[in-house]
Amino acid sequence: MKALNFKSYFLFFLAFGVLAFSGCNNDDDEDDHMHEDNKVTITILEPAADEVVADASDVHIHIKFEATDENHEVEINLHTEDDPSTSIAPFPIDEHDHDQVIEKVYDLDLSSYPAGTEFHLEVSACEDHDCESKANADVEFSIQ
Repeated sequence: MKALNFKSYFLFFLAFGVLAFSGCNNDDDEDDHMHEDNKVTITILEPAADEVVADASDVHIHIKFEATDENHEVEINLHTEDDPSTSIAPFPIDEHDHDQVIEKVYDLDLSSYPAGTEFHLEVSACEDHDCESKANADVEFSIQ
């Protein structure tokens, strides 16, 4: 009789464990489905497209990432228009953040570049955790 009770308890806990693990997997599936419709809007607030920045020693970069659910990975890069292979410090930036709204602000001194230099600011954000879908934005600007 004792063996039967032990087997009954063992089977009960085994069945409970299987249900608990399968329940967690269903929650994960729901979370994955919830993120399928996540959309990220990138707004480059500063500099404006085609802006000529008057003070090259004080260039403001201000970017806002707004997700319908949450952000994942954000990437920011700045380079001169004539040399896209060389980033300007502190870029490139690649950060993982799950906030719904992310704002990045940088103040740069670009006075070491000659007047009229054109720059290209490129920004992207993953809309899902695996980064299968991305939102992108970019602006070109120059300095006086």
